[in-house]
Amino acid sequence: QSPIPNPQSPIPNPHIWYYIRFKKFYKKTTKKINNFFIYLNNKMLLLNISPIYLRCGALIENSEMLEKELDYYKEQFLYIKPDMMLNFNSKKLLLFQFNYFSIEKFKKSPDYEFLEKFEVIKDIDLDEKESKLLERNLFNHKDSTTILSEPRNKSKIPSCYYCGRITGKKENLIYKLFQKKCVKYGTSTDLSIKAIDYINNNFSKSFFSLPKESIGNLVRVGNSKNNTNKTLSKEYIKLKKDLYPYILSTGDEGNNIYRVDSVDSHTKIGSSVIGSTTIWSLFNLTCDYEDLEFAMKEAFKGNNEHVDLSVGDIYGGNYSGVGLDSSLIASSFSKINVTDKNLIENKDMGKALAIFYGVTYSRVSAMLASKEKINRILISGDTYDSLELMQMIESSIDTYSGNEINTVFCDYSNFLAIIGMVVELNKDGIL
Repeated sequence: QSPIPNPQSPIPNPHIWYYIRFKKFYKKTTKKINNFFIYLNNKMLLLNISPIYLRCGALIENSEMLEKELDYYKEQFLYIKPDMMLNFNSKKLLLFQFNYFSIEKFKKSPDYEFLEKFEVIKDIDLDEKESKLLERNLFNHKDSTTILSEPRNKSKIPSCYYCGRITGKKENLIYKLFQKKCVKYGTSTDLSIKAIDYINNNFSKSFFSLPKESIGNLVRVGNSKNNTNKTLSKEYIKLKKDLYPYILSTGDEGNNIYRVDSVDSHTKIGSSVIGSTTIWSLFNLTCDYEDLEFAMKEAFKGNNEHVDLSVGDIYGGNYSGVGLDSSLIASSFSKINVTDKNLIENKDMGKALAIFYGVTYSRVSAMLASKEKINRILISGDTYDSLELMQMIESSIDTYSGNEINTVFCDYSNFLAIIGMVVELNKDGIL
């Protein structure tokens, strides 16, 4: 937990209490974070730079240290989320990601400010008991400034490979995190297609779909728990020789859509302005969320009846003439201006945004796949580990295509470019 001073502290002097509290915090959390970065300093590092996340892959020989700490990193890390580890030839590929906005939030927190500027205040009056207490708890806090500090010797910094768009600010952040310089290698789309082909030929289980559900059962007002009691689970499928051709729908920025005829042949056939950055901006603006995976989990616990206008709001009940249930959404966000804002929680607005995103994101992909006469769409990029959102996308594509197009997801969707980079670096003899 954060070392925020406790007003009920039994220690009379809050500065001393704060110091001791920070020591415990440092030993439990900060030191482990430093150890993680130190461990990665001499490893081959691969980066996919997206607008929201810095996705990373590290090739490691011995994962024993990390495997012991993996649960700790997943649950306790301040701004890093290790996701998974894959076997690749004789090495392991550790996949993890940062949320840029969580990093910025941490840098503005009292913890980081204290971590950077830490110094025992000398001009305070301490009695003998407090002096002895402080003396017993002294520790070398300077070691803790490794995190996000400037590199010690930039001329000796090793390189790491990246794809995606990089800015000076992000490049500097990578310097600070990993003590490495960035070397461009390929594009996210090309590398993702290489990865899909490699996964299809080498992984026994990775591609999946979700149980079919009528879009009318999903696009409703109310709490999701009232609409269905089913527990979602992945239904794994094998594609193998049936992989090509397919439509690749990516969503890291806008929604870019490609026709893929082979591992070496793809064509961009369309795009949409609505992608993951769109939904993140709306979540951040209206719900004050900074972690989209958390935001999506919360969203499907919400109740959007005070946000979205339903058929019942218009007709006073079911519209039996055309078979519309009263709970179906007639117009997204249309009740906000006529509703007491105190009745709308963040997760309620999030629920409305998630439905809006899932339905609109799917439309262009389904239309273009139908035009190309291809019956499979593979969704790549941010689905925020939300099976509910994936089912919303899948059901929307079913509706728009008349149930003629199959929607496929991949366990490694967020890290396809990283896996593709490993495949291509290995071919080029760089690994």
